[in-house]
Order: sequence, then structure tokens, then C-alpha cells
Amino acid sequence: MLRYMVEAARLNEMLSLLYRLFDIRITFFDMESRELDYFEIKAMSPFCRRLRSSQARNRACVACDRQHLEVAKSARSAHLYRCHVGLFEGIIPLYDHRGIYLGAVVFGQLRPPGGKPPALCGRTLAELYRRLPVSSQERMADIARLLGCITEHIIRNEMVRFRNRSWAEELEHHIAGHLEERITVGDLARAIRRSPSFVSHLFRSEFGTSPADYVRSRRMEAAREMLKTGAYVHRVAERLGFYDAFHFSKAFKAFHGSPPVKFREAARLRQGALPLRRGGEPAPQR
Repeated sequence: MLRYMVEAARLNEMLSLLYRLFDIRITFFDMESRELDYFEIKAMSPFCRRLRSSQARNRACVACDRQHLEVAKSARSAHLYRCHVGLFEGIIPLYDHRGIYLGAVVFGQLRPPGGKPPALCGRTLAELYRRLPVSSQERMADIARLLGCITEHIIRNEMVRFRNRSWAEELEHHIAGHLEERITVGDLARAIRRSPSFVSHLFRSEFGTSPADYVRSRRMEAAREMLKTGAYVHRVAERLGFYDAFHFSKAFKAFHGSPPVKFREAARLRQGALPLRRGGEPAPQR
């Protein structure tokens, strides 16, 4: 059964449009960190193509790609960096609503203003380096923000998706309906009328992570959505089965990188609401 699906025609239309607008290389890496080569995208730059013609240098490029894909995957957010030869690159990881990693949109092969060819370059490589398009860090950040919005559209419209088997879909629905409870492997096994060993052995292959980590990610995503609507921290903690607000706040910060109070206030401000006082009440308008 085909589990990983890419709507190639629709995704190709989007990537080729971005290529024509920005004249930069924007490509897609699948969940196994393999670049998919059937999209109409800007060709690899002559500099990078010649650099990779050497087996040793190609291995270094591949290792650099994989290293930074893992960084973006772990951070679950846009990752901008300088590659091992100093070029600007950016990665936007894709996660679906279940928290499953689906791959990443990657852009770059741009040199910084005033950048110099790396020391390993001979005359030909150095000349090709100088012909690379130039980009500032600010422009890279702007492109990353735009691509972040576009990847949300890609996920929402399921241009890239992970197809689960029927029992996995049952588990997904069961977990979504019991987030306020403690969910064990035994609970999951009973929900699909299978053995705990069946769930333990096959859950990761379907969901890309362990049962505990998947349940945690669903709780944290649910918490994020509640806070965005203005729910109070202690209410979210109660709704999602945490011991108390402190326990929830600690878990939320570990997962999302910021305390839930700060996240809630930032979401309110983005929606044009008044800032909050220390106790969580709206601050008076001046």
C-alpha cells in the first residue's frame, strides 16, 4: 500500500511559479531526505554542479544537506544557515495536523554580499562562485516567511500527505478523542482490537514516532490551538488532563520553546487585542 503521496502536478505548479517570481532554486526533499527531481525548478547552479562533480565534495554537500534537514526537522520551524562552502540556504519543514514530518521545502544556492570563493576553489570554481546570485540575510528571512505561509497551504490542501492503514486511522481518531486522558499502549491496542505488541512494533512505521511522542505532540498542538483562541492556561491544562497549570506550562515550553502565557499573549496581540497584565487580565488602554 502506498503510504506517502505527493500531488506532483499541483506542487510542481507552485514550485515553478516561485522559481519564476524569485529566480532562485526552490526544491522539495521527502521524509527520507531525498530530493525529488520531477519538479520544474531552477537547475542546480553551475557552481554547485561542478562542486558536486567530485565524489568527495559531493559527499560533503550531501552530509551538509542532511545535517541541516535534521536541524529544521527537530526545530519544526524555518531554518536559515550558511552551507559548508558559505552559501545561503533555507529549509521549511512540513508537518501535517497529526505532527507527522512530511519532508521540507529547501531554497538557496545564494551567496552573501561581498562573499569570497571558498579556499578549496580553483580558478574555474571561483569564477562560477562569483556568478552566483546574491542575497542578504533579510531577503532570506522574507522568503522563508513567505514559504512558511505557502507550506501551510500545501499541508492544508494535502498536496503532500501520509496515508495511514485503517487501523492507524482508528488510532488517530481514538487519540484525538481522548487527549484529556492518560493513554497507554494497552489502551491503543484495545481501541483497535489488537495486541499491545502489534501497536508497539508497527506504530512508528505508520506515524513516524513512538506512541508516547505522538500523543504528546497531539496534546501540544491542541493546547496551541486553544491558547490561540484566548483560553486561559489553567483551563487548557484541565482540558488536556495535566496535573496542574505548572506541569502543563513546563511541558508546553519544552515542546514549543516558549511558555503558554507568552504564546497566548503573542497570539492575542497578533489579533489586535490588548496586552495582558501579570495576572492574565487585559491591560488598560492608554
